[in-house]
Amino acid sequence: MALGKIKADTLEHSTAGSLDTSYVVNGSAKAWLKYDQATTTAIDVSFGVSGITDEGTGDATTAFTNSFSSADFVHSGFAKENGLINWKSCAAGNIRCVTITTSASNADYDEVAIILHGDLA
Repeated sequence: MALGKIKADTLEHSTAGSLDTSYVVNGSAKAWLKYDQATTTAIDVSFGVSGITDEGTGDATTAFTNSFSSADFVHSGFAKENGLINWKSCAAGNIRCVTITTSASNADYDEVAIILHGDLA
């Protein structure tokens, strides 16, 4: 069975108009995840993520399925219960972040989420 390709420069909706496909490709998150850091540092749901490593209290490194073209990608995130995220280091293939309390102490949270945008290699 042969596999085909669909090539399109524009997506068109019957009533909402059209959209250039580069907008969809460039504007979509390239990786995201939600994980439980408090119990086992286990990924609950993810996209574009190959794994997570526990580096200590509130400290974790997330590895990507596909590397970004450089460490200059955009990242955002949150932790449950007013937790804050401190970005410790970024590389094309991973990001390391620390979740902290509002008083700047490292803490494990049961819900941490990270969203990443940028150009893939």
